Amino acid sequence: MDIAKQIFGIIQREPEYFAWVFALVNVLWGFFVYFHQKRHSKEIEALKQTLNLDLERRRKVFEMKATQYETYFNNIDAFQRKHQNDYQEIFVPIFNEYIRRSLEANKGSNTSVSTSATTWFSQEIQKITLDGFQERQALELQTNSLKLTASDEVAVLLDELKQLYNQIFRLSGEHMNRLVEITVNKDQNAFDQMRSELAELGGRIKTKSQNLREEMRKDLQKI
Repeated sequence: MDIAKQIFGIIQREPEYFAWVFALVNVLWGFFVYFHQKRHSKEIEALKQTLNLDLERRRKVFEMKATQYETYFNNIDAFQRKHQNDYQEIFVPIFNEYIRRSLEANKGSNTSVSTSATTWFSQEIQKITLDGFQERQALELQTNSLKLTASDEVAVLLDELKQLYNQIFRLSGEHMNRLVEITVNKDQNAFDQMRSELAELGGRIKTKSQNLREEMRKDLQKI
């Protein structure tokens, strides 16, 4: 209590001095608050900008990946739709024409015509095989492009699916080359084995594609 009286007495003796001191303190405090708030505002603004940039980057990455993944499966679906009737629409007409030419050659016992029919058939099969090779190359290029930004899990599945497609391209080519021989010899067991091999491989491709779709969805959710 005595100390308070002493302080009050000192202030009463020098009121102007202490008023000046209090004013100075208030000014300094005001400067402190002002610059602190300004710095805080700058920090908040910088943080907001960083977050906005990060969100924008993530949005662009999401859109890029989503577009790449969608394009990949659109191409796969288009490829499957294109080739689902290949046997009836492409191979059967070629095979029937080969049989017609061969029968004409046999009627006249014309060896050159028979050879020509076989050569023609081989050339048509080579065209189909070449088209398949070009499509396979396009699929591999797209797969390699996707792997640059895909997650490790997606990249592994892309490689596995690519290998399965390579197998089915190779197997289809082998079967087409054997189909004339099998048909001429009426080898039903060989035909059933070919169909079973393609069906089994097609089932594995379908399962792997489903796994890939799910992993791609997870990859997008992590962005």
